[in-house]
Amino acid sequence: MNKDILLLGANAPEMDLLRTRLVRIGYRVVPAKTPEQAHALLRVGGTRIGAVLVPSDLPVVSLRAALDFMRKISPSRSLAFVGAGRDPGTEGRERMRQAGVQIALFEPMDLHTLRFQVNRALASGVAVHRARQTLRAPVDWPVMARSGARQKEGRVYSISASGAYLAIAQPWMVKARVEMRLANPETGSIEASGHVVMTNVPGNVMKRNLPFGMAVQFDHLTEHASVALLMYAEKRARSLSL
Repeated sequence: MNKDILLLGANAPEMDLLRTRLVRIGYRVVPAKTPEQAHALLRVGGTRIGAVLVPSDLPVVSLRAALDFMRKISPSRSLAFVGAGRDPGTEGRERMRQAGVQIALFEPMDLHTLRFQVNRALASGVAVHRARQTLRAPVDWPVMARSGARQKEGRVYSISASGAYLAIAQPWMVKARVEMRLANPETGSIEASGHVVMTNVPGNVMKRNLPFGMAVQFDHLTEHASVALLMYAEKRARSLSL
């Protein structure tokens, strides 16, 4: 079961908008207008809360002390803190980093990046997980995919040097061979081929934290394209961390 998200500063317009966006894509968001409300929610339902969204302009004397207190009273030992709202700039980012905030969710934020970062925060406290071979990063690129005589358009949700997750309404079945043209705005189009290793479609086993689509593992990718994707993923990951 996915964890809940505690949203601080829920009375601020930008945070209320963020809450609306998260609810629309299936997350359970618990709003707290004041630190006192947040403390009560953590004491009562702390085991269900996996991440805390912290406004970049949260009005507290010491952000580090405020977050340390939340860590202390939370029954969960895997609470992740996410900086949200307006980008606070270099000094503001350093303030949040010193307070133990590691993940950035600053505006403007496209839907793929929003979903990716929240999933990253909620998964950060999972003790046992499958190690990924390469670094992934969220993107929102057009993609043209072809399998046999059929061709489909979609969007790339996440990318790495070893594969991609494609947001497509009707994905092909697992093990299907797929040819792809990824429209990377920085390096131009990238041609790749691979096979489907996972799908997410409506039904009882649907993963609600992912868009409908399929994960494709690359079987063929030029060395130049592989290096370009790796460098892009590293650059993107740095920009989304504090």
